[in-house]
Amino acid sequence: MRQVFNLPTEFSISRDLIAGVTIGIITIPQAMAFALLAGLPPIYGLYGSFIPLIIYGFFASSNYLNIGPVSVISIFIFQTLSLYVTPFTSEYIQAVGILGIWVGLIQLLMGVFRLGKYVSLIPKSVITGFIQAAAVVIIVSQLSLAFGLKIPSELSFSSKIIYFINEFSEVHIATTILFIFSLILLFVVTSVKAQFPTSISLLIVTGLLAYFFEFEDKGIRLIGEIPQGLPVFILPTFDLESLKFLPGAFGIAFVASVGSIIMAKSLEDKQPFPFLPNRELIALGVAKIFNAFFGSLIPAGSFNRSILTYKIGAQTQIAGLISALMILFTLFFLTPIIYFLPEPVIASIIIFSVYFLFDFNAIKTYWNTDKMELFYLVSTMLITFIFGFVIGIFSGIAIKICIDFILSKFYFSDKA
Repeated sequence: MRQVFNLPTEFSISRDLIAGVTIGIITIPQAMAFALLAGLPPIYGLYGSFIPLIIYGFFASSNYLNIGPVSVISIFIFQTLSLYVTPFTSEYIQAVGILGIWVGLIQLLMGVFRLGKYVSLIPKSVITGFIQAAAVVIIVSQLSLAFGLKIPSELSFSSKIIYFINEFSEVHIATTILFIFSLILLFVVTSVKAQFPTSISLLIVTGLLAYFFEFEDKGIRLIGEIPQGLPVFILPTFDLESLKFLPGAFGIAFVASVGSIIMAKSLEDKQPFPFLPNRELIALGVAKIFNAFFGSLIPAGSFNRSILTYKIGAQTQIAGLISALMILFTLFFLTPIIYFLPEPVIASIIIFSVYFLFDFNAIKTYWNTDKMELFYLVSTMLITFIFGFVIGIFSGIAIKICIDFILSKFYFSDKA
């Protein structure tokens, strides 16, 4: 057991228990919110939380990395699949399963062929630019839920903004007030007491208000009915059409791998055994493949939940297993309550979470010290806005490699 979970010499199960329960509570609202972001019913976010945590916990080399729903990956899934399949349909759930298997296989093969050490070499400026673009895209995607407007999902990024501005006079007042109030409350309470479970508390209070004051009759959209219990096994069917998902699968695998490895390496010195990037890629790949057979939301390493796992005092992946049990309890006993959770509150939680993806310090540092890295960041961000996530991430890497090669070949050779 000590080797499986990387147990430290002085191990206390109570520390993992407290961290696991806390992270489990935090994961529940995020999982449902990010499922909607990916074009899935909220229940599939919960499925995509407990299944990966159980599988990953037995293979991981990181004591602290928490995997599950992540906002950037969720919007990447939506952008990849919504071109071919209608979101929130049974066909879409099947497509998520196929995409999840592709992503899992790519990460598994990356680990088998020992590519882990190269993953962390992908330029930080490119990844930062991609994430800044993703954060803005996610915020724009929530305007419909936040203001009660029906913005066509098939519109491009810029078209959605134009549509929102033109139709702003048609916003639903009660929905807008609830969204703004919830967003302000999240920022204020978190700034005063960061450890307070603000998101879950907000959902409980607004859910009770929705029940007693009949929000649905007042035009405020609720999550609605979701199934109770364990997910149903799905056997995804592969055909020529599913090959269209491969470019997106490579993009998701790259982004998920880089993010997970960077996060785990940053906490490596806190654990008793070394972090092994290739083993980590295999663990992430296997977790995604198992998860895919239930059509669940594709998981990745979460920055905020991983940091919180360490700060609360967790010592091993046992904390993740306890979080999985918390989510299972919700699936069996609390799904009737989820019906009354207001969608504008979910939108506020998504936007609040996404705000912390903005890396203003990196932009400022590049501006002061390295204008070329700032160029790579900005160019990746703009390409992602215009052409989407897949082209954005690969173009950013290609641009940096090409320009760095030209500069090293001509600029530095001239100086020599």
